[in-house]
Amino acid sequence: MTQVFEISGMHCGACVARAQKAVAPLAPGAVVTLDPPRLTLPDGVVLDEAALNAALAKAGDYVASGPTLR
Repeated sequence: MTQVFEISGMHCGACVARAQKAVAPLAPGAVVTLDPPRLTLPDGVVLDEAALNAALAKAGDYVASGPTLR
């Protein structure tokens, strides 16, 4: 199953790049998109919402919610 987190606070490509860089050490291969604003983890990678939000807070005013499973 794939975990997907919604991310609020991203408004442009630079936001996506900062969020992507912030989560890369926690989840290599994760994909951050702007439209829709979300983070998709590779199959089999599990990430805790609190750990994700701690990493995103260092990159900007971004907040993740979820995950949903797909």
